[in-house]
Amino acid sequence: YAGVPFTVAGFVSEGGAIETDGGTLLATESSIINSNRNPGKTKAQLEAVMFAAYGASKVIWFPGLKGKDITDDHVDATSRFVAPGSAIVQVPHPGDTDIWSLDELEQFKVLSGATDAKGRSIAVTPIQGPDYTKTRQHGINFVGSYANYYVCNGAVISQNTGDPTTDAASLVTLSAAFPGRVIEQLIFDNVGGGGGGVHCVTQPEPLP
Repeated sequence: YAGVPFTVAGFVSEGGAIETDGGTLLATESSIINSNRNPGKTKAQLEAVMFAAYGASKVIWFPGLKGKDITDDHVDATSRFVAPGSAIVQVPHPGDTDIWSLDELEQFKVLSGATDAKGRSIAVTPIQGPDYTKTRQHGINFVGSYANYYVCNGAVISQNTGDPTTDAASLVTLSAAFPGRVIEQLIFDNVGGGGGGVHCVTQPEPLP
């Protein structure tokens, strides 16, 4: 439709399952190394086709959570690159010990100790997740993810969850991470209630 060339990747996945800085990938094993998407393929085989598809040379794997949601724990709700050598990871509200909160802490730990494809340490900034007792929605599937932002021309689109404290704090964190861009916080309650966020329902189209 856009009149640009495309290729077919050698594996099955979704856009939100892989984050890239151009040479390094972030992904959860639970989503990609999974028989519901890539039966019979080993981690090494999947890395090879991922590298070919993205022009990358390293993947930082997180264990993730298999079978707990329809995505098998897409990485884009928790860990995102801001720039080469710089990332944001959403961390849970203090005291939260559910499986998703523990997954966030695990991703923060793994990424904080990792190096990228060029051997550089990655500067990891935590972004505080909401207090789900204060968000507008409280359903079991509701995703309150500030890390699930969408970068577009001149702006970053992020979520307003209804928790006034963390909504304000995330605005400060994202403004520092993306200087020169306007941070727009919008209400995505219907999307969040279905288990997703703005990045889940959009894909950036880079300039050619």
